[in-house]
Amino acid sequence: MGALMDTVTNLVAEYKIPLVFGAGTVLGVAGFAISKKMKTEDATRGSGVSVKWAKDPVKDYCFSHTNITESEAMKELRKITVTHPRSVMESTPDVGQFLVFLMRTIKPKIVIEVGSYTGVGLLKMAEELPADGKIFSLDISDEYANIGKPLMRKAGVLSKIDYRIGPATDSLIELKDEGYAGKIDMCFIDADKPNYPNYYKLCMNLLKPGGIIVFDNSLFSGAVVTNYHQEPCCYIHEANEKAVVDNRVTSLLLNFGDGCLILRKHDA
Repeated sequence: MGALMDTVTNLVAEYKIPLVFGAGTVLGVAGFAISKKMKTEDATRGSGVSVKWAKDPVKDYCFSHTNITESEAMKELRKITVTHPRSVMESTPDVGQFLVFLMRTIKPKIVIEVGSYTGVGLLKMAEELPADGKIFSLDISDEYANIGKPLMRKAGVLSKIDYRIGPATDSLIELKDEGYAGKIDMCFIDADKPNYPNYYKLCMNLLKPGGIIVFDNSLFSGAVVTNYHQEPCCYIHEANEKAVVDNRVTSLLLNFGDGCLILRKHDA
């Protein structure tokens, strides 16, 4: 129980959850931690990446029938990331595969990632970009970026990455000021949950017609269903609710990983 509460405490700090919260929120955060930490050899395919969802044979079946393949640099980065104290922030491999699927489908040239952590998702997307492609990596700390940079170099994609360190809301405004409004092909958002509504607004301004936005953790281990009025779920729920009524997009909320909300901006 002590180790679990230590994990919950770290997540409270990372996701800005108030120090006063109910048992439901604690369980939701704990579930989020467990769902992202439970990795075994039971569901393995492709590169040897393995994931085990607690008592969920359907997810195991889906994962074991997904042909994930990963570069040596990616395998090495995953091994490094799993030893980091905040490794729960890493996107699950099925989400990474989904990003690869999208990249190969829409073939973007300019991408934004809001919240890169050590760069697992960043490396996935950078490897799929064309030689003249660019991905903006937005994060609050260069501590995490510096963990992944040697592997970005090893993979030969470092030149495609533009690191922007600081509050992501500021960085998104700066990108607009730099002339990127309406020019971004795809955004992947996996950062502080209280800013999800702000990231929704700012990324929509940057997105080109036909562009895609993906929010990670959009179900927060199911806590959005019962605790949608509590922090941080209320902010995730606000973004999910906005997508339902936003006449600028086609939206889809999917139950894989920790939940992904996908938006496609309508063609002009």
